[in-house]
Amino acid sequence: MITKDNSERIKILVVGLGGIGSQLTELVVPALSISNFSIELTLMDGDVVEPSNLAHQRFTITDLNQPKVIQLSKRYESFGNIAVASRVENLISADQLEGYDIVVVAVDRDTPRNLVHSCTAHWVDLRCQGDGWLLLDNNTDESVRRQIPTNQHPVSCQMPGAIENGNIEFGFAAVAALGAQWLVQKVRIINGQSSKTPKFSMGYLTYGQMSASVFGGA
Repeated sequence: MITKDNSERIKILVVGLGGIGSQLTELVVPALSISNFSIELTLMDGDVVEPSNLAHQRFTITDLNQPKVIQLSKRYESFGNIAVASRVENLISADQLEGYDIVVVAVDRDTPRNLVHSCTAHWVDLRCQGDGWLLLDNNTDESVRRQIPTNQHPVSCQMPGAIENGNIEFGFAAVAALGAQWLVQKVRIINGQSSKTPKFSMGYLTYGQMSASVFGGA
């Protein structure tokens, strides 16, 4: 297990700043800012803010047509112990993951997810659609990970027609909160603190959490 002392900077990468990623960063930056840990937080996303993002992502009308990573980074400039870096790019190769201690992937495509799953950092993979959500990390049993359905094309966190009809569902917020809990506790663990992170979980806000035994887990 990688451990550091409080003087060593922990390098965190968040891949994807849609509903999940933008919500997660809004939760963890203030939380980590009051810690004694030195953090370097890198935000990676190649997209700009579009009107359809405003209903469920942490952007405002003044952010429209601007890179997501730039707009979010501006908000965090005042947090002294967190150095924020911006990468206006999508994750397409393994070398983009080099040098990070923790990677959070919150995207709607399997290719970047698979790159993260193969990296040597501590990682967590956060997904949602509608009111459903899923969390798995580098400690999730490989037999469980193989059973997670894949998608050949990008899948939005909102169901088709939800934005147009004003029917926003909040699976993204639920899994962002789980991911924030995972990330803050993982930072503590790396710094030698006694803690635990959320384990593999999957469920729906309407119908509740699914049992891990569905996927052969404990």
